[in-house]
Amino acid sequence: MRRQIAACALALMAAISSAGGAIGQEAVSTKNAKVVLGSLPLAPTWGVTIVTKAELWKKYLPNVELERIEAMSGMPIVNNILAGKIDIAYMGDTPALILGSRRDVAESKFVAATEGDDGGSSVAFVKNDSPIQSITELNGKRVSISFGAYTHRFAEMVSDAEKIKFQYVGQSPEVGLTSLQAGRVDAFITWPPYGELAVHRGFGRVLMNGVKMNFSSVRCVVVSKAFAEKHPDILIGWLRAELDAHRLLRERPRAAAQLIFDDWKKFEVPLEVISAGFTYKVFPDDIGPKWRKVMTDSAEFLLKQGLIKQAPDFATFIDDSYLKRAAAIPSRLDLSKYPN
Repeated sequence: MRRQIAACALALMAAISSAGGAIGQEAVSTKNAKVVLGSLPLAPTWGVTIVTKAELWKKYLPNVELERIEAMSGMPIVNNILAGKIDIAYMGDTPALILGSRRDVAESKFVAATEGDDGGSSVAFVKNDSPIQSITELNGKRVSISFGAYTHRFAEMVSDAEKIKFQYVGQSPEVGLTSLQAGRVDAFITWPPYGELAVHRGFGRVLMNGVKMNFSSVRCVVVSKAFAEKHPDILIGWLRAELDAHRLLRERPRAAAQLIFDDWKKFEVPLEVISAGFTYKVFPDDIGPKWRKVMTDSAEFLLKQGLIKQAPDFATFIDDSYLKRAAAIPSRLDLSKYPN
């Protein structure tokens, strides 16, 4: 009798274990839906590249199809979200804040930090043959920036710290890269990988970066409030895939770099340029106090520059509730598929 009871107990435990495993393997949502995803094809937002290239979202959202809207800078993505044409988007802290400030047009939410750093992605470049050897020598010189970007905030911080003034030339990063090569500007302050391409191609060198100034910046996953409220399950499933991408980036950097390299092939970004980013990037699994402070500091910068009329309502704009629910879902990432 005791043997029978023990056998039944073992069988019951096995059944519970099997059921639990099956539950863990269930999709977060089986809805048939199309998600319009906005992003920059060349930007320090590696989470979106890993999620899409490795198709990580399909494990949680098997019936979701993606439509992509891409732009070389953040503002076209912002405008498309405001127009109701994009559901989920990846962008820097400043365009995200510009989006959040336009709650009179359409409300949005900052739901996850896809990556951040403490100055490694904010860099001033000059030509190899430039006589300029220090940032102070750029006083009054022509500096290519993208107005409203976090690198614009970095340039202003440098300007204030060194008591100098730059002669700004507002350009998209791909234009700034060619302007530096042609000598039409004296320096180029931008986000990766544009300046790094100038170095790799032999015509640019690093003048300084934001590490010594401890200049923190963060890239954001943002979503329209309407989409979040209509499809919370899809958003949670997407963020579960985003968290998987973070783990892959942290634990399999060589495999992750290869995925990014393959995705960026048409832009001819060398693998070594991508791999160098792992020396300073972090991939946060929450929106912690550090990243919240970046957002409030950036909002003050945008207000000072007259780029926004009001700061976002941070109590509603920063919403990590979906991320917390995503983190509670068992991961289905198989790291053995990505040898490092």
